[in-house]
Amino acid sequence: MAEEIRLNDEERGFAAGRVLIPRARPGARGKIASVNVSFPGGVPKRPIARTTIGTLGLAGDGQRSKPPVHGGPSKAVCLFGVEQIGRVNADGHDLYPGALGENLTISGLDLGGLAAGDMLSIGDAAGGPIIQLTEPAAPCKNIATCFSDWRIARVSAKVRPEDTRWYARVLREGPVQSGDTVELLDPAATIAAR
Repeated sequence: MAEEIRLNDEERGFAAGRVLIPRARPGARGKIASVNVSFPGGVPKRPIARTTIGTLGLAGDGQRSKPPVHGGPSKAVCLFGVEQIGRVNADGHDLYPGALGENLTISGLDLGGLAAGDMLSIGDAAGGPIIQLTEPAAPCKNIATCFSDWRIARVSAKVRPEDTRWYARVLREGPVQSGDTVELLDPAATIAAR
C-alpha cells in the first residue's frame, strides 16, 4: 500500500503549481553551467572554474552540517539545474547558481526528469566522473533568504519534485569544469564499459 503524503496549507498551495517534466532517456545530455564550492561550508557556494570530484565531494568544498545531514558518501555531490532555477525565479524568487548550496549547476538536462538511481557521466567518457543520484536534498532554513517569502518548501521534493535539488554518490572520481558534458547513462551500462 502506498504511503500517504500529507501536505499542510502552504505546501498544498505550492503543489498546485507543479509542472510535469518528462522522464529523461538514457543518452540525454546537458552541460555543467557552474561548479560551486564554499569552505568551510555553507551557502551560497561560489563558482570556480574547475576542481576534482572525489568520493566525499568536491575538492575545496565543505559542509557546516556534517553527515548524515550534508556530505558523506551518499551525499557527496549536490546538483541543481538552470531549468529549475528559471521555474523557481518565475515565481518571484532570487536563485542563481550556487545559491542553494549545490556543487554542480546543470543546464540542458532538466533534473526534474531524473530519479534516484540514475547515473550521470561528466566530461570525458573514458575518465571523467560518474555519479549516481541517491535522494532529493531537503530544503533547510539556511537557504530561506533566497526566497521572497522565506518559503523553502518551493524546492521540496514532497511539494515540487520537479524543482528539488539532488544528492549523488560518486561511482568514479575525476575532474570537473564548467562546460563539461553531462550524460544520462543507460541503467544497463556498467562502469567497466565506460
